[in-house]
Amino acid sequence: QFGYNTGVINAPQKIIENFINETWVERYNEPITKISLTATWSIAVSIFSVGGIFGSFSVGLFVNRFGRRNSMLLANILAFISAILMGFSKMASSWEMLIIGRFVVGLYSGLTTGFVPMYVGEVSPTSLRGALGTLHQLGIVIGILVAQVFGMEQIMGNDNLWPLLLGFTFVPAVVQCILLPLCPESPRFLLINKNEENKAKAVLKKLRGTTDVSADMQEMKEESQQMMREKKVTI
Repeated sequence: QFGYNTGVINAPQKIIENFINETWVERYNEPITKISLTATWSIAVSIFSVGGIFGSFSVGLFVNRFGRRNSMLLANILAFISAILMGFSKMASSWEMLIIGRFVVGLYSGLTTGFVPMYVGEVSPTSLRGALGTLHQLGIVIGILVAQVFGMEQIMGNDNLWPLLLGFTFVPAVVQCILLPLCPESPRFLLINKNEENKAKAVLKKLRGTTDVSADMQEMKEESQQMMREKKVTI
């Protein structure tokens, strides 16, 4: 999602600028000035990063309260909201909906950029943690590639389908809502945050495929004790 929404806005730039101008003419009976058009387009592009900043700073609030898996599920609400706003912006003749949608999807991307690596790292065995951790970056690059392909004029980067191109973010969210409940919660969250040792042990047995998970349990307990000794810091 982060990669897709980073690259998707570039291909249909001229088409979206024409949409903004047409909307402006409908409202004010005159074309938008070049300065105002440039400013509006710049806001539509950069507001994604602003949302990402707020989202990334909110990661800890979610993962420690709802868990890693449930946080990812809850964040999909933002993906659906942003898809609706951007997907129906042309129908509503509202470039404001496009900008708000970009902010919301930025918020969503900022959250998931924190959720996903954390979850992958905590469910992965120590020997594979580094390798599996690179999958998140790979997913970002693939998302950018998919956005560039879908943004071709022959596919969705045209005057009729550009709202679908931007609103396509709902598809991965739907897939995640279907598949993610099949995945276990992070054993680290269950043990350290919820103090549910039996559930954490059961999840580890399922993830490792063995009944002997004493080493992993001991590692997480030591980490928990270390965290308790450290002072909390805030920004």
